Amino acid sequence: MVTAGMRRYRVRTDLQATLVGPRGREPLNLNALFPGAGQDALLRLEVGFGHGEFISALAHAHPHDRFIGIEHDDLRVTKTAHKCLKDGVANVRLFGAEAHGFVRDRLPPASVDRIYILFPDPWPKLGHRRRRLLTRSFLLDLSHAAAPGCRLVMASDTHEYAFQCLSNLSALPGLWRNSYAPAGYRFDIPTRFPSLFERHKKEEGCSIAYLLMERTGSPAPERLTWRRPDLSGLPPHTSG
Repeated sequence: MVTAGMRRYRVRTDLQATLVGPRGREPLNLNALFPGAGQDALLRLEVGFGHGEFISALAHAHPHDRFIGIEHDDLRVTKTAHKCLKDGVANVRLFGAEAHGFVRDRLPPASVDRIYILFPDPWPKLGHRRRRLLTRSFLLDLSHAAAPGCRLVMASDTHEYAFQCLSNLSALPGLWRNSYAPAGYRFDIPTRFPSLFERHKKEEGCSIAYLLMERTGSPAPERLTWRRPDLSGLPPHTSG
């Protein structure tokens, strides 16, 4: 169901389209995607940017870095482009895509310096957990895209999902260093740019688990076999 507030994003303006990346499966040409970016510009990736509060605020705070956002819901892509333009942000490229396929096919090896996965859809019912994004296969593909020293931030109010993500990352031996050792995670730490979903969850009194991992210099092993999901009929992402 499309809410009344989201209906206006069914039509994308030419100006909004300047922040939307091209569809396809071919690897991205980052120089063409971000012309004029300096050689020291970090590439930051948000997987599932929701309504765009986080990526637009972070990109505004780091105007010399490059930002790529992935979101399955095309209305949210247009809404976030609108928000970025309203905030004077031009260093963002937004993609309407299935996240695993995008990471696997389109991100060049060792290209990403920061990764943010904030409140991914937890699919909390036991029978639905196979739909969760943060599988070992996805995290291995993400490891191929992450440059040495890349930091990965994950947050979830579903603690079991955060622990599952931590377990899957730990099962990739030598690829990720835990910055929150020895516990491996932290709860309810202050965040600089909370998303709409994060604010709502905190207002509800929910406790939030955070992970912070750093990519080592070890080469990633061979990718796992992965079959593209059939997303027809699935609801949009509920990430924040």
